[in-house]
Amino acid sequence: MNKYGVRLYKSGKFYNAFGDEGMILHELLGYKYIEYKNSVGFPESAINKVKGKLDSVNISYSIYEKDNLLEEHKGIDKNYKIVLSKALKNYDIEKRLTRLKSKINNLSTEELERVIDSLEDGSI
Repeated sequence: MNKYGVRLYKSGKFYNAFGDEGMILHELLGYKYIEYKNSVGFPESAINKVKGKLDSVNISYSIYEKDNLLEEHKGIDKNYKIVLSKALKNYDIEKRLTRLKSKINNLSTEELERVIDSLEDGSI
């Protein structure tokens, strides 16, 4: 397996990808990135969907069960880097929006109206 590829690890009825590789699956397929675990997981029934998506963007991947390599696909390193860059940028925006939603939920109706008015009239 080359340096720029997604490694999928089978664990029971699920597959997991860790770190940047999980971030790529989050970006491409919308799977929830679990920050404290630094990973993405999905059910084994979705493996063909995941492989199909990685194939369509031509990203290398390998599939493991325990220490055994089950399958490998060679993609283009540049594609991995492009998707990862986009994924990291979008994930940062997601986290910022989550913080903003939390702040908005704590605003009074009057404060919220002022924020909305400012956004609508372009003053902020």
